[in-house]
Amino acid sequence: MLALLVLAARWARADLPGERDVLRDNIPLLLFGAFSALALTAAILRPTPETWSGDGYRHESIFTYLSYVGFFFLASQVFSSRRRRFVVGLVLGLVLVSCVVTLVSVTVNAAPTENTSQLRHVKAYFEQFNHYGYLLAVGAALAAAGTLVARSRLARSGSLAIFAITLLTLLFNDTLGASVALAVGVLGLVVWLATMGRLRARRTAALVAVAISVHLVAEFAGAGILNALISLGADVGKLSAGGEDAGSAGTGRWELWVATIERIAADPWLGHGVEGIAAGLPGTTGRSHNEYLQYAAFFGVPALLAYLGAIGAITVRVVRRGRAVDDVTVCAAIGAATYLVSACFGNTMYYTAPVLFLLLGIVWSGVRLRGEAPARSDKQRASQVSHWSQETQDSQKTQTAR
Repeated sequence: MLALLVLAARWARADLPGERDVLRDNIPLLLFGAFSALALTAAILRPTPETWSGDGYRHESIFTYLSYVGFFFLASQVFSSRRRRFVVGLVLGLVLVSCVVTLVSVTVNAAPTENTSQLRHVKAYFEQFNHYGYLLAVGAALAAAGTLVARSRLARSGSLAIFAITLLTLLFNDTLGASVALAVGVLGLVVWLATMGRLRARRTAALVAVAISVHLVAEFAGAGILNALISLGADVGKLSAGGEDAGSAGTGRWELWVATIERIAADPWLGHGVEGIAAGLPGTTGRSHNEYLQYAAFFGVPALLAYLGAIGAITVRVVRRGRAVDDVTVCAAIGAATYLVSACFGNTMYYTAPVLFLLLGIVWSGVRLRGEAPARSDKQRASQVSHWSQETQDSQKTQTAR
């Protein structure tokens, strides 16, 4: 870890141009640092058997949580466009390889008996299928963003193909929370690009057409999202009715969330330490299945506020940059946003949380650079040139008349 930090510092000195405002350039890192300090304080003052080594399932000790901030720092020091693109491509490549291997494996195993049920709840190398679902949502969001903003036609076509493969795997995975997160992320991407004047109709139409086609294939294979949406409607009905079965909504998540909030209220300042709320939660899950509630329950509400503050600082800088945000930053931002939505339904894990912090770091490194707005389209440039030509001709006529 120390060697990586030294390497990141070297990259920063080599790639970051011009004089910088050190404080302004490191606001998210300072807030993540505050989060780390508060988490460490809670771990020391509220020790649990899992504090220093984690449990046998999730393997998340206090050092694991601190390392997540390290991932952010490392990625935030990568300013070279090529290196930033490599990091995002690495995440997308990981997702793609897992999708191909998973689809081939389960298809071959199911083929002799034509048992398509084996395609449901695929989980690759993850402990639980929903963990895999959250990574698939991030990968699909990255591919969707690449389809809409990549400059080369080859990159857009490749991203569209990866989006189709990843989306199909996600539908077979059948994690509703991940599908909801992906839908929110892509919709947010479309709105964002539209407000910046960077949305292209043909690219959007191609993305929508592929999404519809993949959903039809999944429905034909018996792994579509229709049943999950029906279940979601039933859960909403349970909550609105306020009956005794309301706690079972969201596969029992509502009951977990209510119990977790009660535990947070019991010690809002320091929390209960790593895995310290398991005994107070219903069932055997041991966690709240909501990362935000998890941070507050483990490390206290101030730690959660520092975490949210860092994310908010990154978001504000992205919004302020407007059209100057480059394509790599757009992809990383949508991938991170998709994860943050999925975090409402899941827990941190040592093999998924680092992806969020890497992407947030890439976003921050992108908005720290002094950039220019992306080049206009050919039609926009032609229109601008025509406008300038007309203005020049009018000016010449006026001078001649005088």
